[in-house]
Amino acid sequence: QVCSCHNVSKGEICAAVKGGCGEMSSIKSCTKAATGCGGCAALVKQVMEFELENLGVEVKKDICEHFSYSRQELYHLVRAGEFRTFDALLTSHGRGQGCEVCKPLVASLLASCWNDYLLKPAHLPLQDTNDRYFANIQKDGTYSVVPRVPAGEITPQGLIAIGEVAARYDLYTKITGGQRIDLFGARLDQLPDIWQTLLAAGFETGHAYGKSLRTVKSCVGSTWCRYGVQDSTAFAIALENRYKGLRAPHKIKMAVSGCTRECAEAQSKDIGVIATEKGWNLYVCGNGGMKPRHADLFASDLDDATLLRYVDRLLMFYIRTADRLQRTSVWMDNLEGGLDYLRQVVIEDSLGLGETLEQEMQRVVDAYQCEWQTTLADPSRLALFTPTVNSDRPDETLHYSRVRGQRQPEAVTDRPLLPPPAEPWSAVCTLEAIPQQAGIGARLGSERVALFRFGDALFALEDREPGSDASVLSRGILGDVGGEPVVISPLYKQRIRLRDGQSLDNPQHQLRCWPVKLEAGQIWLANRPLDQLAQAS
Repeated sequence: QVCSCHNVSKGEICAAVKGGCGEMSSIKSCTKAATGCGGCAALVKQVMEFELENLGVEVKKDICEHFSYSRQELYHLVRAGEFRTFDALLTSHGRGQGCEVCKPLVASLLASCWNDYLLKPAHLPLQDTNDRYFANIQKDGTYSVVPRVPAGEITPQGLIAIGEVAARYDLYTKITGGQRIDLFGARLDQLPDIWQTLLAAGFETGHAYGKSLRTVKSCVGSTWCRYGVQDSTAFAIALENRYKGLRAPHKIKMAVSGCTRECAEAQSKDIGVIATEKGWNLYVCGNGGMKPRHADLFASDLDDATLLRYVDRLLMFYIRTADRLQRTSVWMDNLEGGLDYLRQVVIEDSLGLGETLEQEMQRVVDAYQCEWQTTLADPSRLALFTPTVNSDRPDETLHYSRVRGQRQPEAVTDRPLLPPPAEPWSAVCTLEAIPQQAGIGARLGSERVALFRFGDALFALEDREPGSDASVLSRGILGDVGGEPVVISPLYKQRIRLRDGQSLDNPQHQLRCWPVKLEAGQIWLANRPLDQLAQAS
């Protein structure tokens, strides 16, 4: 079984490839694999490419229809050409308008190279919803909030501050496997206020939403434990503070154990460190998840400075050479020469890149910013966190029940319906209220409408994730498929045609559309969707 969400086997994927499905989009449509949680997407792609090669079909490494390059090639183009924006890179080396693959990928490359603020106007349209709002979207369209807790060390005052935020906003609270505290159920408009309070209490963003360093887990080490031989907590904090904010092809997890009893589970992490009497043993390229892999011992009895130098080099080499959404474990398994080759590059500096890799890492470290601190420093950016541009009415699709003393989402049984406005058209917002090449939510009576600005064109669709009650389509990425403008839904990555609301991935899903016009900088929406207007005529 490859896809547990829809019970799709490897054999079914291979049969679909033999039947003519040679792209991920057609595999998804035919088998439904990778259309649930999405966690199997990389494995599905691997099976598809393996079967294509068995059939004698050339497998191209192009990331998508808009760039005839692999991720590695695009990285070197960005570095060598010093490209600072997606548009500049697309103009020089691509075609079309981009998509849900190349936009976040290039956004990640730009962040890895230059570490600019993600919500600059040139970067905002590239961000998936998690990076656009600096929080993890949940199935009901709310978000989770995860403050950084380096190495899991937290003061009583910090615990109280998080608890007070959770109580004030009635957020479901859970301790994560990475020794942090996750707060669920925050509405989009609540995020700035929540983070204002957390920043004032001394916290910063935990980057749980990004393909970046997540956590550095630790035990208490020699400070408290009678078995500890090194201060694992202090070193884990040093690692986390050095690599926080580093953008990569996939998430990165680390851990530091204070002795060989391995309470921090370092050998299941991308970077694992275990204390010895003489220093630290470094383990690399492990992971848990769908296909667990034990990390490999990379070097032994290292001092602090040497270990940091090796990690700098290894991570930057990974960022340079990995495929899209490739974990370090798969990356190393696919490296020609494997672990021995990686030791040659990192320890022996066989490619002569050691100093360059260290300098590139130091530039990222020096450019670190807490993205929430940057966001809240400019009040004009807070308009981006408005669910509906023309109303502050709460989202009536959010329903909750109390389970084990906490709030949990439940399905919506019915929605309140309001009569449409009497006039045929309603003024909604100014053109400037919609970010270029992006969308924003609006209200039209009881309707939630997603407004999109695609070049000079404007589109209005039902603001709903197909197959869901979540009012989130306005937060999707815009792009094109064969020249056809589409929006990619933020929860389940369905491609929706902007001109008629039809899903390209599921013919049963079609969203309603509204006529939209622009007059003197003001956007107007027809008060009835196209299907009702057609019936009336």
